[in-house]
Amino acid sequence: KPEDIFNRPREAYGEALATHGPVIGVRRKGNLEYIVNQEYARYVLTCDRLFSFEQGSAAIMNLQPIMALTEGTLFRDLQDFVRDGIVARIDEIVYRIWPLFQRDAKGFVERAAEGIKTGKHPSCFNHFRGTIAETTLILLFGQDYVTKRNLEIVEEVSNGMAELTGQYQNFSLIGKYIPMLWIVYTWIKVMLVSIPFGFLRTYGPLVWKDIDRYQKLASSGDLAPGDEPRNVLYLIVKTYTPADGRKIGIFRRLYIDILLLCLIFAAVHTTTVVSQWVLYQLAVRPEYLGPLREELSRVLEEDDSGAMRLTAASLREARLLDSFIREVMRLKGDTIATMRYTTCDVPLGDVIIPKGHFVTPMATTVHENPEVFGEQSREFNGFQWADSNKEAVMTGPAHIVFGLGRFACPGRVLAINELKLIVLSLIARATPTLLEGKFEVSDPLNTVTQPPKGTLVMVPLEKPYL
Repeated sequence: KPEDIFNRPREAYGEALATHGPVIGVRRKGNLEYIVNQEYARYVLTCDRLFSFEQGSAAIMNLQPIMALTEGTLFRDLQDFVRDGIVARIDEIVYRIWPLFQRDAKGFVERAAEGIKTGKHPSCFNHFRGTIAETTLILLFGQDYVTKRNLEIVEEVSNGMAELTGQYQNFSLIGKYIPMLWIVYTWIKVMLVSIPFGFLRTYGPLVWKDIDRYQKLASSGDLAPGDEPRNVLYLIVKTYTPADGRKIGIFRRLYIDILLLCLIFAAVHTTTVVSQWVLYQLAVRPEYLGPLREELSRVLEEDDSGAMRLTAASLREARLLDSFIREVMRLKGDTIATMRYTTCDVPLGDVIIPKGHFVTPMATTVHENPEVFGEQSREFNGFQWADSNKEAVMTGPAHIVFGLGRFACPGRVLAINELKLIVLSLIARATPTLLEGKFEVSDPLNTVTQPPKGTLVMVPLEKPYL
């Protein structure tokens, strides 16, 4: 039944794969998609010559026009700038952003305490989306961009890009059953209204000036690497500065804006969603809180002023929390994984998949494969990865949360560090509980970008750890 794809995808896809073999074809949102089980997952995700990540991601996220304008380099450029501008500087970045998470965790717990009295509980998702938005502003543009209005626009851009790329499409009957109409409507709404009158109107003049300023700095040769501005925008400008001294042209400047929009969406929305999955699981599994708080006490470091803080090094030592996050991501119910797009007719098992079709692994069959995880593969075991050297950021044939191969998510190192900062700064001050005692899955087909449904309540500790 078509509605089963949206309402009970795990069972619908699983039953079809069990009945018809390792490769099935499913019509969804106007497309014939091919779903494979764990047998072919690695092959599909790593053989980009036959199964294109870039074409698949652009098509499923409704970004084909942008890919056409960028001559197909968008995702590779994003990878490069995240790797060189963020991952390579992760120790420095965590040191810079820790005070933000400290401040906002303290503020949220205070609001939560008031909410317990009044019955009006604050939204953890909205609160820490603001924290991650501020972090994103600092990393992409620099501290000078941090204003209340700029933060609001970052959150609006994140929501707009989420809508544009189909993250809310399953909640709309038109999105489910008349997808082309929904795509056209969201493109007009986001690309012709929200972004021009929000992001470009406010950020456009600032970014234009900074491109000029950064180009002069990059061209001067007077700056030592340690003295260069420590934000991604400077790295992008430095990369695109013409060797002959010409100014960066208008089309390249527009492309820089597109890169920044994509980075904002990738940095803010998905990380905030996953943080909620981790906190909600902690709320229904309170037996994990004691060991995690003991670990927090062990890894906290003392800075020059005598205050306790977390660093990238101490977060790496938080192995129990790392294991818990990995297990939450493994079992939170992901169904279809990252989309690929066939570049030619491809034989797979007993099926020949035609050129120009979506192919994706069924993530559940990978993450709950009894041949890998044993007979209890669906049982949650939050600390099982702590001593196995399988960190949350690590990808592999049996862990495809972040994808696999050369196009695995480049921002996962920052995301995991942000998740740890959120969780540790909260459980140091309060105990997560759920008002309803349980949570619901808001979109069974899209747990990657949709948080669980429930009311998270943080009960303050009598003696906080921080």
